[in-house]
Amino acid sequence: MSDARVDVGDASAMTVGWVLLTMGDRPTELAAAIDSIRLMRSDVPVCVVVNGADHLPIADNHPDVTVIASEENLGVPGGRDLGVQRMAADLVFFLDDDARIIDEGLMKRSVDHFVDDRALAAISFHLVDEDGATARRHVPRLGRGDADRSGPVATFLGGASVVRRSTYVEAGGYWPELRYGHEELDLSWRMLDCGGTIFYDAESTVFHPRTDIARHADGWFRTGRNRSLVARRNLPWPLHIVHVASWSALGTLRAPGGDARRAFLDGVRAGWRESDVRSPMSWKTVWRLCRLRRPPIL
Repeated sequence: MSDARVDVGDASAMTVGWVLLTMGDRPTELAAAIDSIRLMRSDVPVCVVVNGADHLPIADNHPDVTVIASEENLGVPGGRDLGVQRMAADLVFFLDDDARIIDEGLMKRSVDHFVDDRALAAISFHLVDEDGATARRHVPRLGRGDADRSGPVATFLGGASVVRRSTYVEAGGYWPELRYGHEELDLSWRMLDCGGTIFYDAESTVFHPRTDIARHADGWFRTGRNRSLVARRNLPWPLHIVHVASWSALGTLRAPGGDARRAFLDGVRAGWRESDVRSPMSWKTVWRLCRLRRPPIL
């Protein structure tokens, strides 16, 4: 697959490409997402990964889109990783199939950031919903956050983001075991442990419809399970224990009703038991997370 080369003044040009993940059930939204990319640049490579289907008909006006169909549903991290493997670009952009770019300067601005900061590993974009609002969980900061303020952060949103391929590979890429939920938290921690940085770009705006954890039947179970798995994999033992305990309490408070609370806590217990995969981050990275106001106990 050829990759578009974006020139940024006198700096070395970088190649870029886009990966979209779909289950094939939102063809109209997918077409709009591709069109929003083409409005920024008509020749940029786009790869659509179809999760859990053997084909996906692409509309006639998108004949140059590369389609990878996986009959097995690989989950969100597995599907995105498959797209990265096929997209040999310096920078790989991700976009959900129901999202669309509403800032035509997004791609050029992102390349500028990566050229200016050689340690930059990922950029998270600014999501807005049907009312022009940004959900608190879509701002990668603790507390209420500030959706209109750019700056360094400790994680990113996978459905509207861009990663430096070299750092992504060094960090081991997405962890398919997670299926969906907290896959960016896991990848972010490992990118930071590789010495990378993450930036939230409030100027680069992406539309994404309002969503809720409960839209997935096992959403609250996955939330608890994956938090537990990510902590077990990435944190030194003392922090692992504190992190799981604090998130068990927080998730119990946030879950809407008894069924959701039980599912969440069942997930926490499942994550504690399921995996012995461990590659704990350095204490230097722990300190970096604290300086970013995202200590890994919260």
